[in-house]
Amino acid sequence: MAIMENTSDLGMSPRYAEWLRHVFDRPVTPNAWFFDLDVEPFDAGPCELAGLIAATFEHCGRDLAPYSDEQLSHGISFILDNSSSDCVFALMSEDVPLALRLRAIASLEKLYSDIFEPRCAPVLGHLDEDGGNAMNTVCYMLWDASPLSCWERSKEKAAFYGAVADVLDHALRSANRACVESALHGLGHIHLYHSGRVEQIVDAFLENGVRRFPELRHYAQRARKGQVL
Repeated sequence: MAIMENTSDLGMSPRYAEWLRHVFDRPVTPNAWFFDLDVEPFDAGPCELAGLIAATFEHCGRDLAPYSDEQLSHGISFILDNSSSDCVFALMSEDVPLALRLRAIASLEKLYSDIFEPRCAPVLGHLDEDGGNAMNTVCYMLWDASPLSCWERSKEKAAFYGAVADVLDHALRSANRACVESALHGLGHIHLYHSGRVEQIVDAFLENGVRRFPELRHYAQRARKGQVL
């Protein structure tokens, strides 16, 4: 288990370092640490949480490097999966400035490029391929597990769907086909609400990007229609 003692060397504030320890510096348990009954919640309001989440993913390649795949899988789930905690709702709270919320969504590009791409095994979840590791499930199922694929109650829903689409467009360019599959999965989920942009992104992938991963052509065609599982 990683113990991050010299956080000042990394330019971390004590509060940010406390947050990282709370979320990631945990023993790996069968059901994940956040389902242990004796865990104290992290005491922070929605604005602070949104800022911490944005900083975490913006600097994830550096700040999360000490942690194992299992620790990262549990920690990312804690942040983004609302069945694990309420943290993600800070990004959907109208009490948090729009710019900060959009910054946090945009930071997911770094999660894909700096964590998922190097750490996920290049296997496909929708084909039940063998060889995945602890990171693969959280990557593949991210847009199922997180409420960030649905913004229908937001006054700024067009901005948020656009921000999510930007993240997924970025992830489609990954060299790891597990990330590309995750992006297609996410695009399939937002198709109902943001069909024009989704179809534009998937069409571009089918014209050019799918050459790298022809085995994802059918899945991309399904995502273009919103028909993903």
